Amino acid sequence: AVHLLQEHLRVAPDESPVPWLLLLDLLQREGDTAGYAAASAECRRYFNVNLSSQGTLNNSEEGVGLEAYPLLLEELVRVWKTPDASAFFDELIYDKRGGTRIGFEPHVYRDILMLRTIADQDSLAA
Repeated sequence: AVHLLQEHLRVAPDESPVPWLLLLDLLQREGDTAGYAAASAECRRYFNVNLSSQGTLNNSEEGVGLEAYPLLLEELVRVWKTPDASAFFDELIYDKRGGTRIGFEPHVYRDILMLRTIADQDSLAA
């Protein structure tokens, strides 16, 4: 599975953060710290997720949640179910500042991905 994900990401590294998160999860489970470090650095080139601590990838119970970002939540409520929602989620998910952003903690990042999926499904159903 690791090899398949690596091959996919070699061809399409900026297509979606999901394969990166899956790869990082597998590398973490295998205890491949060097592989994890290399993959997390490469992932950060494209996506706004903070992977600085290998131990935090799977632990979604620790740390702050989206409620720690009141301005983000306020903007999310404002753009929800509007044409601006897609661009807003893209701004949160993708790093378009050359790696200068700190990035969201993995559990917050996954919540943002989940909310984007819900928003996309709602817009398709409308």
